[in-house]
Amino acid sequence: MATVEVDVITLVPEGWGMCLTCEALISQAEMGPPPEERGLDEYPPELQDEFQRLSSLVLDLAARYGDAVLFRILDPRSLQGLWKSIRHGVRRYPTFIINGRKKIIGLDRERLDEALREGAS
Repeated sequence: MATVEVDVITLVPEGWGMCLTCEALISQAEMGPPPEERGLDEYPPELQDEFQRLSSLVLDLAARYGDAVLFRILDPRSLQGLWKSIRHGVRRYPTFIINGRKKIIGLDRERLDEALREGAS
């Protein structure tokens, strides 16, 4: 079974400044709020809610599909995120790019599930 690659292009809270290893260690040691919650209080409530829904969706899909799916979170303000946004014509966030081909805009769990099942087979 091939790994399905999913690029999630979305605005990432600016408070996420640590490296992934540090984030994982702090989270596992329960030394502070989880990464998906840190820094959100600086944003308007509607952005906080949307980011929480996105985090929940990605974490749920990652738990269900395990190693069969590789998620990459890309901020469109980063060089790689900007490049992917231009390449795939992304104008709204969040946008999911499945295996570099299929584009799903928004938090549509059913369409994402279907695309992940198709990509994994």
